Amino acid sequence: MTLNATTLLKKVKLDKIKIELYENEIVHVTYLKGSNIDVLDKMAELEANLAITNNQKHPFLISFEPFVNISKEAKEYSITIELEQPFLAVAVVVDNLAYQIMADFYFKFYKPKVLYKVFKSQAKAIEWLLDVKNNPNSDHRNKPLKFPFFNF
Repeated sequence: MTLNATTLLKKVKLDKIKIELYENEIVHVTYLKGSNIDVLDKMAELEANLAITNNQKHPFLISFEPFVNISKEAKEYSITIELEQPFLAVAVVVDNLAYQIMADFYFKFYKPKVLYKVFKSQAKAIEWLLDVKNNPNSDHRNKPLKFPFFNF
């Protein structure tokens, strides 16, 4: 399954980030090519996430176009606002080793407080997000968060 198979309901385009809400309630956040994400960008992203979801928890899919950098300050800020975000669960799609290492570091160093998994496949990420959304009492909610080395 891809997001293209569902209808796009809302879209917000910031300078460096694109945020889309789909009919299946997944919010897709894409960091745009060549962006250097700083704290101001993360502040704008929080505001846009809250607006697009009407402050309701949603599953989030995060992906990166090539050559994206997130500053140390932006990563630190992200963890301080994590519980303010409308995150039901977060699936990060990485398509290369550099982003895999970045996701691994974020997970190990900042220890996300919401369900968080990294995937190589967008289809598998969406499948997991829909499972979390549709099965709120499922086992995955009670399991400790572990960093997977690619979920296929």
